[in-house]
Amino acid sequence: MDTRIWCEFAPPKEVCREHVLALFKQYGVTLNYKLEFGQDTGDFFHMLETYNRHDVPVSVWATLSDDMGYWINEKNACHFDRYIRDLVGTLEARALKIKGLCIDLETPLSDIQRLADPKTLLSPAATYLKMLTHNLNKKRFHEARRVLTDTAAYLRSKNLESYATCIRHCYYDLRFNSEIMQNALEIPVFGVDWDKYNLMYYATMIRNELKKIKKVNVDYLIYHQVSHLKEKLKEKLAISVGVTNVGKMGNEPYYESMEEFEKDIGILKQCGIEDFSLFSLDGILEEARLSGFLEAMKRAKPYKPETCSRVIRNEALSEAFFNVMKIYYRLRK
Repeated sequence: MDTRIWCEFAPPKEVCREHVLALFKQYGVTLNYKLEFGQDTGDFFHMLETYNRHDVPVSVWATLSDDMGYWINEKNACHFDRYIRDLVGTLEARALKIKGLCIDLETPLSDIQRLADPKTLLSPAATYLKMLTHNLNKKRFHEARRVLTDTAAYLRSKNLESYATCIRHCYYDLRFNSEIMQNALEIPVFGVDWDKYNLMYYATMIRNELKKIKKVNVDYLIYHQVSHLKEKLKEKLAISVGVTNVGKMGNEPYYESMEEFEKDIGILKQCGIEDFSLFSLDGILEEARLSGFLEAMKRAKPYKPETCSRVIRNEALSEAFFNVMKIYYRLRK
């Protein structure tokens, strides 16, 4: 089992605490550490030196500044590509080792903020309309995909793993042979030959998102979709689980029950998932919490949820919607 833990906020010195290094070593954990553009300070390099010395692997979760969109998408792909090449060159010059780069492909921060904290009642609707009209630009999308294809090839030439992450909704493109969802979100994912495709199945957030939709068994929804992803992506599939703490938006619902977390891991094991990443270290830095989550991931037994007819029905409706959207998409430039 390949286990990774994301870290978005904890400063470099915090992740070098003795018990963190010891537990990561014991459980074979890779740290996915966020490095925002321009934040490669001496403390960051010292953290890498410490992890290298203890033989604990680190992947750099490279993000851009807020005004550049923070996450990676078609609007900032060129900036990201330059950032990655400069960063790898700096690490090489300092003789510092990393496992690879985490490429967090998500809609620009400004759009997500309008959805998460709308200023008016019409703001979310306007954002969704933008995704279905302005965002669906094939020329922009394919150019960004070309740039990121070069990024992936560059990382491979350096023997560094490219670990591409996206929200779970990109599942529908794989399921229905489409690029519409990725284009609407402005994130080229599956058309690029990344080493790993990591989809965010944050059960705590999915349950909150779907709590008003009655009769949808979220356990089965996750099992159903991840099983299909595993069939399509095979050993390239990774799944992010969580969450244990708030993230960039500051309002993400997180686990309050270790039993629920262990059950969610069991669902993924039933799907044959062997590559897990937990979001995030920020919420479980204390020794007892960190060891508790890591041990729960290890001991979780495969669990197959009861079939939910509403999940199957909703997917059939989604397929019908995508079939209509494909006609619309063919007419777009």
